Amino acid sequence: MAEAGHGIELSPGDEFAGYRIERRLGRGGMGVLYLAVEPGLERHVALKLIAPEAAADEVFTRRFAEESRIAASIEHPNVVPIYTAGKEGEVPFIAMRFVAGADLAQRLTREGRLEPAAAVELIAQVGNGLDAIHAAGLVHRDVKPANVLLSGGEGSEHAYITDFGVARNVSTESGLTQTGRFVGTLDYVAPEQISGGAVDARADVYALGCLLFKLLTGEVPFPKEGDAARLFAHLNDPPPAPSLYVPAVSMALDDVVIRAMSKSPDDRYPSAGDLGRAAQAALRGGRPTVPERTVATGAAATRTTETIAAESTAAPTAETAVVGPHHTRGRRRLVLGGLVLALIAVVAVVVLASGGGGSDPNASADGSGEGPASTSEPRQEKPKPLSRAELIAKADAICKESQGRYEEINDKESELSADIPYAEALTRNAKSRIGGLRKLTPPPGLADAFGEYVAAQERVLITDKRALEAARVGDVAGVEAAREARDAEDTERYELAREVGLKVCSANPG
Repeated sequence: MAEAGHGIELSPGDEFAGYRIERRLGRGGMGVLYLAVEPGLERHVALKLIAPEAAADEVFTRRFAEESRIAASIEHPNVVPIYTAGKEGEVPFIAMRFVAGADLAQRLTREGRLEPAAAVELIAQVGNGLDAIHAAGLVHRDVKPANVLLSGGEGSEHAYITDFGVARNVSTESGLTQTGRFVGTLDYVAPEQISGGAVDARADVYALGCLLFKLLTGEVPFPKEGDAARLFAHLNDPPPAPSLYVPAVSMALDDVVIRAMSKSPDDRYPSAGDLGRAAQAALRGGRPTVPERTVATGAAATRTTETIAAESTAAPTAETAVVGPHHTRGRRRLVLGGLVLALIAVVAVVVLASGGGGSDPNASADGSGEGPASTSEPRQEKPKPLSRAELIAKADAICKESQGRYEEINDKESELSADIPYAEALTRNAKSRIGGLRKLTPPPGLADAFGEYVAAQERVLITDKRALEAARVGDVAGVEAAREARDAEDTERYELAREVGLKVCSANPG
């Protein structure tokens, strides 16, 4: 047995802690994963050996033993069973069920995205598994496609959540370790993990919302260039609506994603299971029949079940988490300024954490996952940034087309009445406009300003969606309230367009 890089190098036929090694499955940031046979039972196990540098950390060693014991006690159909954990010499290890199938990352690589029904079914299963982990007092902290294993045929797939507890035992209560390592995968990481705040079960709810977005669209929520831009987006950008990418996704599922990805943990679903049930209800056009509640205990819990039950009757909607006075221009700049220092510190941490060791292409299929601070799937090359003149010309052309459609459908009487076709037309027009704007790649000097302008357009779309929902139930007062909220957003939208240099987009067509 030899130490190499981030893992222990074993060869087929070697024995470790009583297990016979068959082959290496993959390597992640915290160690190496092998397919092994347990003598006597002759069953295959996934044997994870922890990297020596992690094992040398006293905090890690203590938490590894404690949390591995808790993890081994979890029995749930959507959680990969852990058989045993311990140390062989100075090397901590954990043996878990070997799932002979693909993982969710591999399926997405094949298919691009999933149909809503398939996506929601898998999210519901993963949510139930996370509830079991949270009920045991653990927080996963790295929910992503590679950590969801799949078995069974298409249409009857069974999802297992894996790689919990072990790679994150070294963490503190925040997303940063005592040794300065960042815990999580950038495309799915909750804001509080980035800023160093307290992390509980609701960080996994955020990540599960990101995962639902990925399954529905084939894209990560914030496909930014560079780690710093992605971290900044998780901290500050409004949650994106999947229907902006895939029109077939319902606005009800938009609302589920947006609430799950709320910046404040208090605005999210109290449990991962609640998110899954909300997604299932949205798919069938109804509401969940089970009251919202938290099941988390220990380090995963922050509030009592009684508190959650009382609050669930007035749970914030996705729209109230995005549209409102807190989106004023002055408040945004204060938030941006306050986040810059935190972001600089975090970027330094990420750079330190990402050094050394890659992940074997087969690693994710067997639960090894990727190391902390790693990206998820390979990224497609992004188009080159437009020049300032090109950006203005293309964006104004999109706005001109959108304003032309608005003039065709504009009807003052319909605007403030529960006219469903009119509300649907406004919503489609807004979604089309935003979809076009999001495809534009601004030059670096205008990236932030243009991003704020597009975010303002998205907030306008949410008010249009609120008006449509109100119109569908004949709520005239609700339609009027949504239109007033839209008018309040318009002033800032046009101001932001002027800052970018847009001319057509900064003109009020009404």
